[in-house]
Parts: sequence; C-alpha cells; structure tokens
Amino acid sequence: MAKSKKKIREENAIREAAQANTERLETCNEAYTSGAFSYLRFLVHLLAAAQFCYGIYYYLFKLDWPEGLHEEEELKTRWGGKFKYLTFLDVIVQAIYHTVALLNDLFGSNVVTVAPKSLLRQVRDYIFATFAFPIAHNVCISFWVIYLYDRELIFPAALDEIFPNWLNHVVHTNVALLAIMDMFTCFRRYPSRLAGVTGNVAFMILYVIWVNIVRYFSGQWVYPLLEILPIPLRAVMFAGLVALSCDNSGDGKANENWLNSKPSEHNGIVLTITHIQCHSRRLANSVNLLINIGR
Repeated sequence: MAKSKKKIREENAIREAAQANTERLETCNEAYTSGAFSYLRFLVHLLAAAQFCYGIYYYLFKLDWPEGLHEEEELKTRWGGKFKYLTFLDVIVQAIYHTVALLNDLFGSNVVTVAPKSLLRQVRDYIFATFAFPIAHNVCISFWVIYLYDRELIFPAALDEIFPNWLNHVVHTNVALLAIMDMFTCFRRYPSRLAGVTGNVAFMILYVIWVNIVRYFSGQWVYPLLEILPIPLRAVMFAGLVALSCDNSGDGKANENWLNSKPSEHNGIVLTITHIQCHSRRLANSVNLLINIGR
C-alpha cells in the first residue's frame, strides 16, 4: 500500500530532526569535551572540592573561640551545633557535588548526549540542579542582602574575632561563584521541573522544621533576624524561602531550549548563555523578595 503524502512528510521531518540533532551533538561535544573547556572544567571541580572540603574541616575543628565567648558558644551548639546553619549544610552539599563532578571528569564522561551516559552523570546533574545551584544562590543572596542592610541580624560583628574573612567568603560567596563557573564549563541534562522542585522543596521544608525544632529545645533562633520578626513576617520569610526553591530548581526549560535551537547556533558559548538565562530571572526574584521582606 502506497504511503500517503502526509506520512512521507512526517517521516522526512523525523529524519531531518534526527540529522539536526546529530549535528548539534557533534558541535556541543567539540566545545565541551576538548580544549579549554575540558581543562577549565577539571580545574574548577578540583579547586572547588578541595576548597569546600577544607572549609568544612576548618569550620568543624579549627575555629578558635575566644575565652570570653565560651558560654555563648556552648549555648549555640547545644542543639544542632553547626548543622543547624543553612550555610554549613550548603557547604556540605557543594563539597559533595564538586567531588561527584570531579569523579565524573576522571572516570566518567562529559560527552553531550540526549540521555545521560551513566548513573554518575545523572547523579551529578540532579544534585546540581536540585540542590547545589539553588541552595548556593539562596545562601549567597540572602546573606549579603541582609548583611548590607544590618549585619547584626545575620553575622554580628563579634563573630569577626572567630570567623576568618576568607572562610566567610568560602561559605557565603564562593559557593555561588563556583556554581556559575561550573555552568560555563559543564554541560548537563537538567531533571524535569517536577523532580527538581520536589527534591529542593522537600529539603527546604525539612530545614524549616529543623530550625523550629532547634528553637523549641534551645530557646534561641538560629539567626538573630528571626528573633526580631513578628510571627506573621517570620511565616512569610519561611514560605518565601520555600517558594524561591520552587522557582530555582530543575531547569526543564534549558533542555527545551537546547533541543529546539538550530544546530548552527548551538555552540558551547550559546549553550552556556542559555543555561544562565534560565536562572537569571530566578536569581532576580530571590533578591527582590529579600529586599521586600527587609522593608
């Protein structure tokens, strides 16, 4: 039975799409698996993993508490210790992500494909989109916005004697900068919007519950800002953090843009810009929400 003209057109369209996808993959692979991208990607992951692992070690074992602050330190660590701070949890997430990414650089593959090549790569991509990127930028933006507004609400001046300046930037600045550098050098397949949002929102809800548990048993909020906020604004702040997680996680739009772009336009730089554009609106929303809460 002869094929209809419509059927023939559909088959031709499928073949053309497959050919276009092949050209796209070849272009992406050349940009992301050889030359400067390859070396820079490895260097970023190596330096980040080493930096965050050392930061965790220093944070846990090397911070020197002045004698006059021992009682305050004991009170602050009675419930949750350093694990009650989102900053510290975030550094752990960053160390895990960059270690997994480094292992993938050494033993896995960074070849650009429609589907992930290995479980290691799927884990790397999921951690980045669901936890590493959104949490890092929420921590960085919220910390510095509140710090500039009134540092005593989030990082009292008394802590300058305890917390070295370099460590402050490792845990509050570099987490976001290295995530952005990773976007420039590492192509990934983002999880679905539902998968990304579910994972990150679950994390943030558990953290909000944990903060309230610490408050209940220790009698002290984790951050001074929470002490001065009335209950309605405190609820708004908690809800806002969870809402930002919904807007920052899992970027199916990046996949859609990548799959629908023209092969001639699809080089490494354009790919990177596409990924960054998909997050820029979300970061702007984060800043605006925090500024509005501050007002």
